[in-house]
Amino acid sequence: MLRDVVSVLFLLFLLAPVSAELVIVSPSTSTYSTYLVNDYTNGPEGEVVFATSTGLTFYNGTWTTYHTPPAFRKDTLISDFILSIAYGPDGMLWIGTPAGLQRMNGPVFETVAGQEHLKNPIVIGLQRWDDALWIETSNAGVHRLENGSWTWFKPFSGGPQTYALDDIVLDPASGTLYCISQVDGVFAIGEDASAGFNPVMPGGRRVTGFTGAVTDPFGGVYLFNRSCVAHLDGDGLETAIVSAGDLGIFVGEINDVSPAPDGSLWVATDHGLFQWKDGSVLDNVYRAHGIWSNVIKSVFVDSTGRCWFSTPTAIGYYYPDNATQGRLHFNFEGIFKRYEGAPQFSL
Repeated sequence: MLRDVVSVLFLLFLLAPVSAELVIVSPSTSTYSTYLVNDYTNGPEGEVVFATSTGLTFYNGTWTTYHTPPAFRKDTLISDFILSIAYGPDGMLWIGTPAGLQRMNGPVFETVAGQEHLKNPIVIGLQRWDDALWIETSNAGVHRLENGSWTWFKPFSGGPQTYALDDIVLDPASGTLYCISQVDGVFAIGEDASAGFNPVMPGGRRVTGFTGAVTDPFGGVYLFNRSCVAHLDGDGLETAIVSAGDLGIFVGEINDVSPAPDGSLWVATDHGLFQWKDGSVLDNVYRAHGIWSNVIKSVFVDSTGRCWFSTPTAIGYYYPDNATQGRLHFNFEGIFKRYEGAPQFSL
């Protein structure tokens, strides 16, 4: 049976276009706990941090995962279900959970806010902006923590005009912070926070239907939903970028996006991972390349250029610009690597 599996895989790799390095890592006791990734961020030392549904995971060449202990301890994670992460103005990692807000001070987890500061302790989004940390909840607006002082931007009273927020994102080029609501639209606040949040209405209409957003490093933000990606610039002008159908006839849904330093956009779909730029697909990775599933749930380009992604079975990364000659290595214990060159198997 194993020989048959290897033969099929070998055929797939012969048929698949040969390209850059691909690494797949499945969950295990020596790597990470789950492939369900809710958020990513870059660490100050080049590490990648994963907010997962069963713990907080770091990767810097080796894997480290933190969990909530069986018995309560005030210096540990208050929840294994991590919803959002961001490095704050203090240089520490801040962690949003369903039970409140924490920060990581060395090996110690400090609980910064629960119901006493947050009108809803379920922190779905975190965004640093200069000396402030902005904290988004789903139905209780946004909080700002700056130099130890808390400000609540209440829904419909200084805050976004909605009780159903989905994401938060900063455009540092224009000095604008956006909150995204699929139902009620996009809301923006400028550097003068006293003006509160106001709806973004290009052409006099609300921008609704988007569930997620990421910063465009060249200015503006990308908005996305299951069917398309759009770009919103600092002047509030919306431009369509790509639809699911533009990526191929087999693509039905867009799940996530992440910009790359070269100006391209990586798009996670239900039929592979695509690199999109200037109206065309530059590269794509799908099941025939060895990622085990065509369904890509999330994507994140880290500070080294690795394109991380998660599937329903594993986490991996892709180096689109690495053309080093090497060999294919398949390890059934959890790690799969593919380099340009003749396919070889190590079993």
